Amino acid sequence: MGATVDSFKATHKAAIDLLGQIDSQSGQKRLDTLNSLKDALLAHVAEENKVITESMGKSDNVFFKSAAQSFIDELGKIAENALLPFFNKYSTPDAVDSGDFVSDFDGIKSALAGRIAFEEGTFYPELEKIGY
Repeated sequence: MGATVDSFKATHKAAIDLLGQIDSQSGQKRLDTLNSLKDALLAHVAEENKVITESMGKSDNVFFKSAAQSFIDELGKIAENALLPFFNKYSTPDAVDSGDFVSDFDGIKSALAGRIAFEEGTFYPELEKIGY
């Protein structure tokens, strides 16, 4: 595995760990962990975008370039339409202890699990082929 892909997978593992912690917390502690998750995910998205944009310039594979652009576009939509609204909605201790939180959080967890599986199973192997 390449160092970049290893780093991305380590970030995924850390995010999964934070998701598990959030389930068992409440109040300010839950909010603090949720904010740590937000910071980690947004930094991860930014780094992935940087690496993928760079990798598109290194690859001669038209399929890879198209898939990479789709990956970046989809990642932006996920952040804009799901992650940021979720984090904005649940930005206080009272909000993270509300009845809506559990249902919304389960949706976020499911979406993140699916995205991580896609990235690690489909896209990261392609990054590794070009040295990441």
